[in-house]
Amino acid sequence: MDASLRNRPALEARIEKSRDQLVARFHTLVKLAAADRKDRNNTAIAQYHMQTETAALITTAENAQSLIRQLQEMWLFGQLDTIGDSKAQQQSDEDARSIAVLLKQLAELQQPAGGNGGLEPAPQPSIANGT
Repeated sequence: MDASLRNRPALEARIEKSRDQLVARFHTLVKLAAADRKDRNNTAIAQYHMQTETAALITTAENAQSLIRQLQEMWLFGQLDTIGDSKAQQQSDEDARSIAVLLKQLAELQQPAGGNGGLEPAPQPSIANGT
């Protein structure tokens, strides 16, 4: 596994680097497209520069797509354990434990020591013989 996918700070740094590169490449392309060029030399140089920046933009987008694919695979196969337990998850676990204790206490209160679940056997009506 790639070393940059092993912890949260490295993942965040890689994501931010990809984002910054995408924005920078796009910004450069927009600046190149907006410039006025009067002679053929400057136009040719700008066109070459735009081709280079476009290729770099595509490569950066492919790298970002590769990172996304790696993260999805790690998430699907359970290897993406870099975020840890959040406060909400911890609170949810504590609430579940307290509810389990309360339910156990309620169940114990509902069952008397008799062992039949607190139910008395119902009296059976006697059937009288016709004799």
